[in-house]
Amino acid sequence: MVYVGIDVGATFIRVGLVDEGGSVIDKLKVRQPSSGDENTVAEVIIKAVKNLARSRSIAGIGIGSIGPLDLKSGIVPLAPNAPIKRFKLVEPIIREFRVPVVLGNDAMAAVWGEYVFGIGKGIRNLIYITFSTGIGAGVIVDGHLLIGKDGNAHEIGHAVIDIDSNIQCGCGGYGHWEALGSGANVPRVIKEFIKGKTYRSRLHERLSRNEYVSTEEVFQAYYDGDELARDFIDNFLMRVHAAGIATVMNAYDPELIVLGGSMALNNKELFRAGIGRYLGRYLTVRAARIEFTEFGDDIGIVGAAALVYKVPDSLREFVEGYNKYLQ
Repeated sequence: MVYVGIDVGATFIRVGLVDEGGSVIDKLKVRQPSSGDENTVAEVIIKAVKNLARSRSIAGIGIGSIGPLDLKSGIVPLAPNAPIKRFKLVEPIIREFRVPVVLGNDAMAAVWGEYVFGIGKGIRNLIYITFSTGIGAGVIVDGHLLIGKDGNAHEIGHAVIDIDSNIQCGCGGYGHWEALGSGANVPRVIKEFIKGKTYRSRLHERLSRNEYVSTEEVFQAYYDGDELARDFIDNFLMRVHAAGIATVMNAYDPELIVLGGSMALNNKELFRAGIGRYLGRYLTVRAARIEFTEFGDDIGIVGAAALVYKVPDSLREFVEGYNKYLQ
């Protein structure tokens, strides 16, 4: 018997088979469909699970998805960063495979994966933060996974970091942590950052010509010593992330914060030093230990599988409600 973990991201969907020890046996990655109706994402997932599982017996399917979520209905009602904004997850998948299905936010799943299988074992106050296309968090307080009325108690990426910012988040709000510092928004934010400034910088020259510069290119320019990239990342982006992490620490008082997502995992030392430089300016509680996930890109798969391997008490009422789809 294996557990299926499904990591639904804004750009890619990762599907994996996980054993009872939290090890990924097999996995694959498919791109989010660029268009379709509310059933299209589930159809892509079902095909991927069938291709991966083949003749293996599936004990259950866990799904960690971008949000916001409507856990009661098992859907994503409005995903700001995904091509298809509204899509079903639980109903089509549970009807197809006839096994238990558990849905949670992707970062919620990740923190549960760390709690059950990873470096969060034995820690009662634990937070996972992902820095990727967006910024999200999963929160465990006193051993209890926080859920909220619809499954969005952890949407810390939409904490307001700058009330004076005119940069609009994908959700429609302004000044949000995600708007100012996520992978999807760095190319837009750096254009605002250079207004009224001049640099001896190749990156500045490209932006001045209105060329598109990706987040990866901004970080590479940093390592190449580009003056603009150094100023932007050291004196703006890392301050934004320090303020966001301090907000998390102040709100939940965790023992450990685990960082993940491609932006953080590809720039560990930069993040560690940059956040450490500014964190104390915004902190009111005793600082939590900060580590990086040891699961790498597999944390979404492992976390999703952990949701169904050991169902959190706070999700049980939603899971029981999904039984109607088995009728």
